[in-house]
Amino acid sequence: MHKSKLIELLSSLDNREFRSLQQLVTSPYFNRNPEVMRLLDWLSSMRPDFSGLERNAAMSAVFPGEPADDARLNHTMSFLLKLAEEWIALEQYEKDPYVPKQWMLRGLNERGLDKHYEFHLERARRAMAAERRPGSHHYYQKFALEIYEAERFVQRSPRQFNENVQTATDNLDTFYLIEKLRRTCYMYASQAVVATPYQLQLVEEICRFVGNHLTDLPSPAIEAYYRIFQLLSKPQADADFDALKRLLGESSERFSLEDQADIYQYAINFCNIQIMHGRETYEEEAFQLYLTTLESGILLVSGKLSPWHFKNMINLALRLHRFEWAETFIASNTRLLAQEFQQDALHFNLALVYYTTGRLDEAMNHLQMVEFTDVHYSISAKAMLCQIFYQKDQYDALDSALHAFETYLRRNKLLAENTRAGYLNFTSALKKLLRTPVSKWPQLRTELGQIRILPAREWLMKMME
Repeated sequence: MHKSKLIELLSSLDNREFRSLQQLVTSPYFNRNPEVMRLLDWLSSMRPDFSGLERNAAMSAVFPGEPADDARLNHTMSFLLKLAEEWIALEQYEKDPYVPKQWMLRGLNERGLDKHYEFHLERARRAMAAERRPGSHHYYQKFALEIYEAERFVQRSPRQFNENVQTATDNLDTFYLIEKLRRTCYMYASQAVVATPYQLQLVEEICRFVGNHLTDLPSPAIEAYYRIFQLLSKPQADADFDALKRLLGESSERFSLEDQADIYQYAINFCNIQIMHGRETYEEEAFQLYLTTLESGILLVSGKLSPWHFKNMINLALRLHRFEWAETFIASNTRLLAQEFQQDALHFNLALVYYTTGRLDEAMNHLQMVEFTDVHYSISAKAMLCQIFYQKDQYDALDSALHAFETYLRRNKLLAENTRAGYLNFTSALKKLLRTPVSKWPQLRTELGQIRILPAREWLMKMME
């Protein structure tokens, strides 16, 4: 019984939510079955962990004084599960600032309550006009509101100019452009991280349209995602990055919180890619973007920071020689990570700080405490271990580590080809460093400098100084 979908759903509810569900189940509008009410009351006494659930005890509580009936209990549980799922739908429905108003207006119109309809239509329009951070959902709901009003207008005045059609269409266009560009950016970026079979359609046509109307776009989010696509797809996109930064500075208060988080993340990712290609000026750019998002909480999701962002901030701080800041940041902000990532992030990033500041034994101690549940942590840790073995002249251990690392890179199907190729370039470069005489290091430096993607490029060069 404790493995049922019903118990799984009830276990996800906090105290307020459970009380709200009880109110729904005991309301005759939703439920008149006393057995369902008794089942929920009995389950309430088992919260929060629902340990000790026994079917016989449940049947005694739900059907007091009656013979045990397994099928009847299953039916009652199914009915309660259905009510709980309806409660979830209602909770989500009531969270939406627009959808309930849309359905109320439809109901008022169907009953011929014109005065009520006009009053609430005007209120809905004023509320939408007052929206400070309209996202794509806002424009879609505005389309839905105006297209319904347009249909209503046709019924009353079929031969007159219908302004609502134009307003509805304009909002539909805005919604489409934001969402199409946002999803296109996501699909394009995903291809650089993991192997994905996405098909990109109408991209050239939409980018051409947006590029020709940059001065009169109805939402800054359209230009932002247009610029982001240029960052993702063009070999040289510095001008687009500068335009995106200007947009963030001038129009940050006009972006929805979801768009704002997306845009900053793409901007940071662009900086990271430039850094991988050896463009060191983008290190400070990325660090400042991270500081902005950290102070404002933009990149926090449900109050939590991605371990990927956490790791990147440490890396950037170390590259910029902000060693004390990095160590303090780890101590103060590991708590911002989800519980399952905290230990790995703590030990890996402390290892990184200790390694960078020359405390190699302390770095190895912390690396041994990392479980490497995340593929990107695993790759970085394996690369760092190879670097430590080289610096400590432990060449047998290095040889084994390089072989294991290359096997891991070739067999892991989740890695994007750029990531795989980059770290294979690193292992190959380190092998060349091991077997190349010192007299030929200048030639090797030139050769490594020509490799497009090479993690730890600076470290390799430093080893030859």
